Amino acid sequence: MNAKLRFVLFDWGNTLMSEDGPVDVPMADWPEVRCIDDANNVLSHLSKCYRIAIATNATVSKRRDVVRALERVGLNALIDKVFCFTELGHKKSEPEFWNLVLTRLGAQKSEVVMIGDSLEQDVLGPMRAGIRAIWFNWKQESYSGPLSIRSVRTLRELPAAIEELA
Repeated sequence: MNAKLRFVLFDWGNTLMSEDGPVDVPMADWPEVRCIDDANNVLSHLSKCYRIAIATNATVSKRRDVVRALERVGLNALIDKVFCFTELGHKKSEPEFWNLVLTRLGAQKSEVVMIGDSLEQDVLGPMRAGIRAIWFNWKQESYSGPLSIRSVRTLRELPAAIEELA
């Protein structure tokens, strides 16, 4: 039986937050940080029906830095959990990352969907672990692999894409 979708996980950089800043400094310490267009509205809408979490491979920004950056743009209040490579010791392309996330969420694979801009890390990685994913393909890249991948080009398209899965 397919469990009801309960959790929407987002990549952090270039999915919710612009990575337009110094790559060797935690984002929270940048002079200016900004979220991706419509991130606040979309998270506000989705958080009424789902628990929202971040899944990131960030190495310069630790979990506390991610939280501080999200606070600076008013998104942190909408986020329930933050899962970082620096704490989990695994990348999103590895099944161990997803096993730890599912355990900490108390969730089944069918209760989770991952959204992100990296085809390999945010889409193919979770899909190989049995987790549904939606590609935030704002760069309009092409994909011709064997898996059927749902993609959106703007965050505004996400609620409808998620409803299709749910």
